[in-house]
Amino acid sequence: MTETAARTTPAAPPPVTVTWLVYAMAALLLGLHLAFTLSPFDQQDQLTWNFALMPGRFWAPAGSPNVYPDYLSGLLTLLSSGLLHGDWMHVIVNAAMLVWFGAPVARALGPGAAAWGYWMLLFAGSIIAGCVFYLAVTDDAAPYLIGASGGTSGLIAAALLLGDNGGRRALWSMGFLVPTAIFAAMNVLLVWAAPYAIGMAVSWEAHAGGYLFGALLMAVLPLRGYGWARPGPARS
Repeated sequence: MTETAARTTPAAPPPVTVTWLVYAMAALLLGLHLAFTLSPFDQQDQLTWNFALMPGRFWAPAGSPNVYPDYLSGLLTLLSSGLLHGDWMHVIVNAAMLVWFGAPVARALGPGAAAWGYWMLLFAGSIIAGCVFYLAVTDDAAPYLIGASGGTSGLIAAALLLGDNGGRRALWSMGFLVPTAIFAAMNVLLVWAAPYAIGMAVSWEAHAGGYLFGALLMAVLPLRGYGWARPGPARS
């Protein structure tokens, strides 16, 4: 008697997700700060002058010695300021928050180039929104703004809108409103305590603008949830 063994086809591995982009962006923030700290002091000053968001330069009238050389250079600072950080603690905290909250958002968006684009839109758009809100509620005498916390605030809002299975909560649900209130309270505490604890002011404006943008965008982005990544059964 001859026996024929059943041939089992292993389940295909799950497709590559946007999660790799999360870790790449965190590494980019850390790498850029390393390069910044290794630069001569005059180059650090020049980088800050050109790429930090400076309300005094952004709103400077034509002909002023502080005005940007062109409109594009000024608009670029709405994003480039998110790539600069004040010290190692600043960039490490932002990189950690990016990974902690950005990874579940990436998983919920699913695989593919479109998901990568959605995640980048969420992160970069939240940085820009935080900068815009900062400019809107301050004047030209306000200190310059650096850091990716507007982007990470947007990712926090997006992550808080996710349910247990990577589905979407409603913006008006208690599961989102309660942590939003906690986020706001923590920002009030940070604004008061940060100058004494870390010797640096914290921009609640950038946090608020990024958080609001992240919440509104996540409310309309297409989600795949977490279930898509589970491998299917082996077929024989």
